[in-house]
Amino acid sequence: MIEKINVKLIAIIVLVIVIIGIAIFAAVNIVKNNNKNYTLETISENDYKYFLVYTGGKYGVLDNKGNLVVENKYDNIVIPNPKKAVFIASEGDDKTVTLNDKGEKIFTEYSKVEPIEIEGTATNLPYEKSVLRYEKDGKYGIIDFSGKVITKPIYEEVSSVKYKEGEILVKKNGKYGVINNKGIELIKANYEQIEADKYYSEGSYRKSGYIVRNRTEDGYIYGYIDSNWKLLLDTEYTSISRILDIKSNDVYLIASKNGRYGVIKNKDEKIGIEYQSIEYNRDTDLYIVERSGQYGVLDIDGNTILDVKYKNIKFNGIYILAKTYTEDLHFNKKGEEVQNDYTAITEVPNTDYYVTVNNNNLYGIINENGEEIIKNEYLYLEYAFDDYFVAYKEGKGLGVIDEKGNTAIEFGYDVLSRIGEYNILKGVDMDKDITDVFSSNMQKTLSMKNANIEIHDEYVEFYNEEENKFISTSGELKTAKEILQGNKLFASCKDGKWGYVDANGNEKVPYEYDYITEFNQYGFAGIYRDGKWGVMDEERKYSL
Repeated sequence: MIEKINVKLIAIIVLVIVIIGIAIFAAVNIVKNNNKNYTLETISENDYKYFLVYTGGKYGVLDNKGNLVVENKYDNIVIPNPKKAVFIASEGDDKTVTLNDKGEKIFTEYSKVEPIEIEGTATNLPYEKSVLRYEKDGKYGIIDFSGKVITKPIYEEVSSVKYKEGEILVKKNGKYGVINNKGIELIKANYEQIEADKYYSEGSYRKSGYIVRNRTEDGYIYGYIDSNWKLLLDTEYTSISRILDIKSNDVYLIASKNGRYGVIKNKDEKIGIEYQSIEYNRDTDLYIVERSGQYGVLDIDGNTILDVKYKNIKFNGIYILAKTYTEDLHFNKKGEEVQNDYTAITEVPNTDYYVTVNNNNLYGIINENGEEIIKNEYLYLEYAFDDYFVAYKEGKGLGVIDEKGNTAIEFGYDVLSRIGEYNILKGVDMDKDITDVFSSNMQKTLSMKNANIEIHDEYVEFYNEEENKFISTSGELKTAKEILQGNKLFASCKDGKWGYVDANGNEKVPYEYDYITEFNQYGFAGIYRDGKWGVMDEERKYSL
């Protein structure tokens, strides 16, 4: 029987959400290639219409109004897309049924309907969000969430392509191919194996291509298909791997035949297949190549930087260390011999700087030309963001310097680190138990004793037993009203107790709690008193 669920059950569920702090990003991306277009959908927390509920050892489904739309009587339930009323429920003994938001069985014309799991993508919902797999007469096809047939049941297997949401791996006549979530063929079913090459750029695997494999009497052979589903290399190589560190629209592949390796750019052979090994170095954009136990260096286009004549070659930051049987030689990226006094050189992300360590284990910085811009005088030095570095001075503690060595944050902190992925820093004086917050331009915007930190999508919250403060993602101090613009009530502390005030600061909920949270987008907040958590809604009804 479908009924209105009680407030206490909602309170428990919302409290879990409050404590865990779910953060899901929303985006809709369209992948384009003529008639092969398809849409990728990810779901924001605000889009959720349906939620799992667990009571009495069984699962059910709630809607966003608190109605129990599927009774708590199933061993498990999967909600592939929480915007849509399609629920895959397990009844035991590997039996499943598909239900709608009235608890009715749907898609009963199929032997089985299942979500299609996805792997390796940046999503909190591990299923294809627009299609489902169905089985009929021992074969598989896909349908959308309304039940519309996207493909007939003509496949022996249907699963996802790892790292490639929206693309479906299908098996037909013993061979694998790829279709999209509209049922359009992307790669013909001609291969024994298809894998994404794992190339990641611009926040996704969209430009990842495919390494394909077949079998011959002599063993496996490999080919390559690019991200636009165009065949670049026929299956004639004994191995293929993409150089993932080269961020380019061009595809760089290390390919081998008969134990010899070369480099292919798209379809063009840049380095002949004649070496026992090839290793790419990201810092220098150069290759170490090996032939007959001797090593050399080639540039990205296959031009010789160092002849293949050295016993061993390693990269030390921007320098090349080449060993002969009698001496160690250092070269720059042009192959010119240089003097190098550093024991370690580390590339700094997103800049042209390198952190160096000298023979005395002191840190400094050089530029891409090897010129010293900050002397090696720090016990520790680490990149923060932009042109700022966290540094440690003996006897003074941690501080921040810029790329010219100027002090941006005075030395003296025990902890000095970035907050999440935001360009803001927190400095902690452990003796005084004080946390200072610095904005992206190194201005102190907050100082708080005994501070706790919660990182949110669009702000950072600092709180202790007496106050809570909000910092924007650039480090500016904001009021609760500025940050939580949809809220009617705001957490406030007075004389060590917490309550709620309105936007004008008028008391609306008495100061009687040990701690409280702000109201979430569903209109619920967590309240804590006498060692127990409860939940309050905006009408000030609550359950402990």
